[in-house]
Amino acid sequence: MLFDKNNLPLVSMEFMNEVHFEDIAIINELYELIIQYEENVNINNEKKVNTKYMQWYNHTVKHFEREEIQMLEKGFPPYHMHKAEHENALNLMNQIFKKWEETKDIKILKQYLTEDLPKWLINHIQTMDTVTAMFLKTGLSPCSAH
Repeated sequence: MLFDKNNLPLVSMEFMNEVHFEDIAIINELYELIIQYEENVNINNEKKVNTKYMQWYNHTVKHFEREEIQMLEKGFPPYHMHKAEHENALNLMNQIFKKWEETKDIKILKQYLTEDLPKWLINHIQTMDTVTAMFLKTGLSPCSAH
């Protein structure tokens, strides 16, 4: 297991916590498939990694869209900043996957999941998502002059 959901920061909107737990479950499954691929490189294991990665990517797109709709509906002041971070994350996910497809070097995926993603995910939850969740719940934002 790569991530323990019990160590994940929580925010004040339950729907956001639930989707983060779903993300973690998919990421952990992907990590296990990466390990399997490392131990036994074959087309079947490669397909499993690709399928799980795309499941995670599609889940992440929906995750971000749901947050963005909520932010727009509530008039969240730093919406564009939060959305830009989502777009950057999705772009990186695409770049990583393309490198993997081109090279078949599983270390690319493994390094992304074990080193880059944990730092980004925890930081994003503790900053962007925490502020966003508080605003969605209370209408107050440290980013506005209320």
